Amino acid sequence: MTESTMTAAELTAAGRAALIAGDTVTARLRFREALEIDPNYVEALLGMAAAVRPYRDKREYLLRALAIDPNLTEARATLEQVEAKLAAGELLAPTGVQVREQNETAVVTESAEPPALPETETLFCYRHPQRETGLRCISCSRPICPECARATPVGQICPDCARERTPVNYQVGPTQLLIAGIVALLYGVIVTFVAGVVIGWAGFFGFIVAFLLGPMTGNALARLIDWSTGRKRGRLLMIVVSIAYACGSLPYIGLIILLGGFPLVLLFYSIIVVTTALAWLR
Repeated sequence: MTESTMTAAELTAAGRAALIAGDTVTARLRFREALEIDPNYVEALLGMAAAVRPYRDKREYLLRALAIDPNLTEARATLEQVEAKLAAGELLAPTGVQVREQNETAVVTESAEPPALPETETLFCYRHPQRETGLRCISCSRPICPECARATPVGQICPDCARERTPVNYQVGPTQLLIAGIVALLYGVIVTFVAGVVIGWAGFFGFIVAFLLGPMTGNALARLIDWSTGRKRGRLLMIVVSIAYACGSLPYIGLIILLGGFPLVLLFYSIIVVTTALAWLR
């Protein structure tokens, strides 16, 4: 059975098995996939609470689980321990964990101290095996080189863990980028032509018309991108939208230039449209 056809329960079971084996990276991945299928699957929420290291993340997953099922006495007891750790100023759970099975549920208990590394052990970045390093990801404990390290308020994390922490609406795939580009391109073609006609008709008051219409048109473009991409955000999306809109507006602007005109007002209008849309898509 492939991962794409697994149910939330099967993914959670796979995550629990990975957690017992000490593979927290795979465990978090499986639990996260289960939650994508069913965001209210309590066992997956409890699994994530056990697999993540930051106490704030543990608290978040435990609170979500308790909001769904307030009768989880063990989860409530664990939450009290996490709250105590946070109140004491601790941010991360120790890397050394002991995992045991209890009532078919993976339970993680912290060891007194993380296991000490042998003094002679040499670490190499998991993404660049030829690079020696002394850094570890604070979330999954894998060795990382300075190039791979991503700074967070509580320490360095690896690119994979950083990707997991990225909000869903900032996870933009090729499909969303393609859709956004097509929408912005067609929008640029139509809107630039209409705006050119209106601004040309306004004559001396063209700048005023451009100044008034630009923000409204840019806002409409941002809403179209929102609707077509499922409210995605991010720098790459902003770049695609900007380039696509510019390409859409170029034919009409180029035609005016070829006919001997200089569409300064229309260029001013296009800049307002793009900057307004980008302000919404941050």
